[in-house]
Amino acid sequence: MNQRIFLLLIILLSLFVAVISLGGIFIPATYLHETADWRAQGIAQDIFDLCFAVPALLIATWFYLRGSRIAFFTVVGQLIFLIYTLIIYAFSLHFNAFFLLYCFTLGLASYLLIYLLWQTGSLNVKGWFAIERSVTLPMIYLLSFAALFYMLWLNEIIPALISSSTPAALAESGLPTNPVYVLDLSILLPGFVITALLLKRRHALGYLFTPAIMTFCATMTLSIATLVIYEYRSGLATSFTVALIMIALAIVSIVVFLRTIQGVRSGSLFGELRT
Repeated sequence: MNQRIFLLLIILLSLFVAVISLGGIFIPATYLHETADWRAQGIAQDIFDLCFAVPALLIATWFYLRGSRIAFFTVVGQLIFLIYTLIIYAFSLHFNAFFLLYCFTLGLASYLLIYLLWQTGSLNVKGWFAIERSVTLPMIYLLSFAALFYMLWLNEIIPALISSSTPAALAESGLPTNPVYVLDLSILLPGFVITALLLKRRHALGYLFTPAIMTFCATMTLSIATLVIYEYRSGLATSFTVALIMIALAIVSIVVFLRTIQGVRSGSLFGELRT
């Protein structure tokens, strides 16, 4: 795939996400069958995607296509975020006029991510980093982030299982199960732990996924903060403290990301591909 086609597909993906977001914000029928809590979260997510996720993806792609190695990690992280979000849209919203667009957008984002990961077969990603630099900080970050969210979700799930009840957050959403529980506990958080272990072994995949995960985490925590603030302003039962915690986690993610990529050597990504 040449750079022009990749750019066109990223622009198409961004347009799809923008249409989905505008539909959720301005067309009441989109979330007509959702509970008040889930509707508010959907609208807040649409606002975040339109105002932050789409511009961030386009900016990162522009630098990536100019050969930036750091932007490569950022694009991967942003695509993971969009895939995560679109899975929730496609599987957890009542059937609506945007269903096919959810599916097409999820597919496009997934295949673009697969392409970027396939492309790393021609890249010496590990060689971009100064191997002599310590990996302790990013390892602690990955394991701590995983532990925090494991504790957060299990604190909601285990008492409900013991009492044969439904977690309060799940009851408020009106869903049969929480897609965030499923994605985090089955795929995302184990992935954080595996990446930390790979990084400890100085494996190339550890160097590939660590900055991408940090990008994802910064974006996701800002997204959660947006959802909480929107719910708070809408008069729904929520704690503004959660938003402050998520913003703090986003800042930590950005700081650790910047410290991690300090070890990335200069050079043209596409120049390396040509060789």
